[in-house]
Amino acid sequence: MKKKTGLLFTLMLMMLVLAACGGNDKGSDNGGEKAEGAPKEITFGSATVGGFWYTLSAAMSDKMTALYPDSSVTIVEGGSVSNLLGLGDGTFQIGFSNGQTVPEAINAIGPFKEKIENVSTIATLYPNVYHMVVRADSDIYTVEDLKGKKVSPGIKGYSGELVFQDVLDIVGMSYDDLGGIEYIGTADGADLMRDKHIDAIVGMVAAPVSTFQELDTTVGIRMIPLTDDIVEKMSEKNEGYMEHIVTAGTYAGIKEDVKTVAGYSVLLVNDDLMDEETVYQLTKMMVEEKDHWLKISNVMAEFDAEYSVKNNVGKMHPGAMRYYKEVGAME
Repeated sequence: MKKKTGLLFTLMLMMLVLAACGGNDKGSDNGGEKAEGAPKEITFGSATVGGFWYTLSAAMSDKMTALYPDSSVTIVEGGSVSNLLGLGDGTFQIGFSNGQTVPEAINAIGPFKEKIENVSTIATLYPNVYHMVVRADSDIYTVEDLKGKKVSPGIKGYSGELVFQDVLDIVGMSYDDLGGIEYIGTADGADLMRDKHIDAIVGMVAAPVSTFQELDTTVGIRMIPLTDDIVEKMSEKNEGYMEHIVTAGTYAGIKEDVKTVAGYSVLLVNDDLMDEETVYQLTKMMVEEKDHWLKISNVMAEFDAEYSVKNNVGKMHPGAMRYYKEVGAME
């Protein structure tokens, strides 16, 4: 099986935007027929280089070789919103998203103009944590201190930016109050901060994420906490936002616990393109290869079949349900 990288990102994103704006049917392009067996070409909606989603999707594609020997996998640099749009219109067979984005897609809220109903969850993996990161020597200590500062909220329209906009709105701010916006991926954003071209990076990523760990060893970083009031209002705005504590020592330069919000990272599939047996095997691989995922990062330390079922977001695929029932995680 060949593993391709995310060079198709720009083209894919344009296709997704056109699909979202054109009001097309959210079904796949296979004439309404359900798939049988693993697709020959599996397109995986992941994330930008530097985030854990991208690293995990690369590791997963290697393991999928044994599962689907006649298939090839293309990893696309996507995001929480674009991945769901791609899953809905059949551009992606599988993809990651954030828990707070799934209910928006199901109910046509926010960036979703139509309901996406042909997508199912197969695994709930770990909390994807809202990071607002500055250099250790920065004079920024609160959200309000971002006034006049240059910020990278990640790629335009991705979950990190959407959460950031919610946070700004709650404190009575907008982009007009900032000194500038740089729409750029996590790794490139870290380079800009290292060179003092931006003042803060925002993202919904695993904690810890390697990019911020590396930045911490070079210039030192701090995380800007969210107040109790902001966290409460975020949860009221979207039930997918949950209070989360980044404990001291998660990054070496962080000496105290930091309050923020998080949404569960979920793995989803297009119902029309991934049949029950294919999804059963994929779910089984995700759970039973946990030791391999932990070699990449400890963010999935709590993940197992019971964790996935307990924290499930959205409807679950029949293939995943079959596996979870088989191992006793679901009745």
